[in-house]
Amino acid sequence: MLTVVTAATAANLTTLERARAMLDFAPNEDAAVSTLIDQASRTIADYCRRPFGVEILRDTFAAFLRGSSVLLSRSPVISISEVLDGTDTVASDSYRLESETGLLHRVDGDYPRCWVGPTVTVSYTAGFVLPSDADGAPATTLPPPVERAAIRLVGAYRSIGQRDPLIKSETTEGIGSTSWWVPGAGAVLADPEAEQLLQPYRRLF
Repeated sequence: MLTVVTAATAANLTTLERARAMLDFAPNEDAAVSTLIDQASRTIADYCRRPFGVEILRDTFAAFLRGSSVLLSRSPVISISEVLDGTDTVASDSYRLESETGLLHRVDGDYPRCWVGPTVTVSYTAGFVLPSDADGAPATTLPPPVERAAIRLVGAYRSIGQRDPLIKSETTEGIGSTSWWVPGAGAVLADPEAEQLLQPYRRLF
C-alpha cells in the first residue's frame, strides 16, 4: 500500500521558455501554450502510470507480496529515511537499493535474506526535480527524453488545434500539398515520437 506523505509541488514536465526554444511560438500564445503544457504533462503522467515530481512516500508490503525483495511504488529513489521489518528498524547495511528501479533487497552481507515481519514499511523520497524557469531553481534531473516528449506533445496539440484533426492531407492547385500524421487506431498519444520516447519510463503496474 502506498501512502503519499508529501505530494509533489510541481507536475509540469517542461516550462514555457524551454518549450519556446523548440517550438518558437510568439508571446501572445503564452497563455494557450501554458495550458497545453499542463495538459501534456498530465497525459504523460497517466500514460506512464506515474507522477514525475519529487514526493515523500511510504510503502507498506504484506507478507504474501514479497520474498527477499520488494519493489517500491515510485522511482528513482532519492533517499530512504526508514525501513521497518515488522516493527524492527532495519539498518542501512542490511538492505540494498537499486535506486533507478526502486527494488529494495534484504541482505545479510553479500547474501539475500528474507523479510520476516508481517509487514515491511519503507519511508523514502523519490522522483525527479522538474524543470523550472525561476531564478536560482535547482537543475532538473528529469530525463531529457521525457521533457522532449512533453514538448513534442505540446507541439502536436498546437498543430491539431489549427486544423481539422481528421484531415490527412491538403492540396492547393499550383502551389503544392501538405500532409499531416493522423493518429491510428493503435496510437495512444498525439505524437508518435513522444510515445516512443516514453516507453522506457512507463510503469506496467
